[in-house]
Amino acid sequence: MNEHNIYKEETLQIVRELEKNSSLNQRLLSQKLNISLGKTNYLLKELVKKGMIKIVSFSQNPGKVKKVKYLLTKKGVQEKVNLTYHFLKVKQREYKQLKEDLDRYNSDAKPGGKNVYEVASRQEKE
Repeated sequence: MNEHNIYKEETLQIVRELEKNSSLNQRLLSQKLNISLGKTNYLLKELVKKGMIKIVSFSQNPGKVKKVKYLLTKKGVQEKVNLTYHFLKVKQREYKQLKEDLDRYNSDAKPGGKNVYEVASRQEKE
């Protein structure tokens, strides 16, 4: 998977998490997604620039730390659908390739020997 697809995957993960909980702060979001706080900040800013999310401040006290919510826009919902479709297609291609590889390994196996599925199944039971 190239770097562009990784950013798409991280974008999808962020959008999904924000859809579940729009009050997540950047630190918690970065921990949930296992990416750096700086990268989380960068990706959120990019999503705002693209119009996929908007940031709403709900803290009224000027001396307090601003509390924000990240709201998914209509464009963000549409992009989430597009990204989900894209990754479903990628995973289908990966599955097909892996299945072809397994089938090829099995066809190369010695007659009467164990095939890849039998070995994997036995290892799962152990």
